[in-house]
Amino acid sequence: MEMLKSLLASALTALTLVTPAFAQTTITFGYWGDPPELPPFEEIVSKYQAAHPDVKIEIQHAPWSGYFTRLDAQLAAGGGPDVFFITNVPSYAARGALMPLDDLIKADAFPIDQYVPKSLQTHTYEGKLYSIPRDSAPSALYYNIDAFTEAGVSPPDANWKWDDLRKAAVALTKTDGGRVTRYGLALESNDWATWVQQNGGQVFDDPLNPTKFLLAEPAGVEAIQYIGDLINKDKVVPNFLEAEQAGGTAQLFGSGQAAMTITNPSRLGTFAQAPFKWAVANLPAGPTGIHSNRTGGAGFAINANTKNKDAAWAFLQYLAGPEGQSIFASATAAAVPAMTGNPEVRAAFKAPFADVFLKEADTGEQFPQFPRFVDLSNLYIQPALDLVWNGESTAADALGAIKDKVNAELAKK
Repeated sequence: MEMLKSLLASALTALTLVTPAFAQTTITFGYWGDPPELPPFEEIVSKYQAAHPDVKIEIQHAPWSGYFTRLDAQLAAGGGPDVFFITNVPSYAARGALMPLDDLIKADAFPIDQYVPKSLQTHTYEGKLYSIPRDSAPSALYYNIDAFTEAGVSPPDANWKWDDLRKAAVALTKTDGGRVTRYGLALESNDWATWVQQNGGQVFDDPLNPTKFLLAEPAGVEAIQYIGDLINKDKVVPNFLEAEQAGGTAQLFGSGQAAMTITNPSRLGTFAQAPFKWAVANLPAGPTGIHSNRTGGAGFAINANTKNKDAAWAFLQYLAGPEGQSIFASATAAAVPAMTGNPEVRAAFKAPFADVFLKEADTGEQFPQFPRFVDLSNLYIQPALDLVWNGESTAADALGAIKDKVNAELAKK
């Protein structure tokens, strides 16, 4: 009996000693998204944990409106998620918040060559890659088929240009006693640069390493004024503050308060239950026939302050690798995959109107992405644009007033 007790005690001691080696490594994963966008994130976390029982992933989710406020505060305090969803990578990389990934990619032969080069460009800073893109985030034109039929307007086609969009928006807008009850079109406040590109212009001479501000040049002024006129002259587009208060483009279009909207493929899931028939078309071309969209999309990065570098990198490889990319590509709230060089991922993208979004992805251009862009935008560009959106100034006057100031800032070393 004594011998049996001794053996049991030894076994328990051995088990106690072994248990810490099997203890779970906990990493945190931060991301934003509306409810229809969350299932692929949740599926990836669930599958990864099932395949790696020694890893526990704690989720930090927030809607877009509050995500970066919390993330910025966490990073400033030396904390934050180990792996997180991110945009405006150069700004975060410049402040040392992100871990460079190039050496990790090389050491493990991660198939980065299967990604769209322009998408990767968005996630670099000073020649180093700091994030791996989830998607290329092109926008497209969603339209309410029932509203078009009611108004007797022909649906969008491949020949549409800005003037066709404007005429349709005017015809689709409904008023009651001077109050707009249905706008012809609702726009995202952060996609104005696409219109500049469609008009043959650019915001800066180089989106990553600018030396000159070009938005105040004629092509940029015309594009910004076109949007301003849709809001204030034609009154077929709600101003951006009004749209935000109404719940954004998703709520406006989904509730029938806007007959058209221009937004990304993640809204496919959001609009799935809309009480009307709708479809998606390619963006109208600019006045001279230029087709342009934005590229880049959001990506996944590792916190420079992580205490679990190996576990974070292992999870990021799954998240951004073929299986994770395929899960995102096949989700109802679809993301046009950035890893289109992988046949498995490309085949997984079977979202409604997939051909439209893939075509738009091919016309993608780089949105300004350099460390000081956010500051320059907040200090000069956005206030000038707000004057136009609010009808307080012409685009020529508002942008002309900041041209020299922005160029002076760019000249500073």
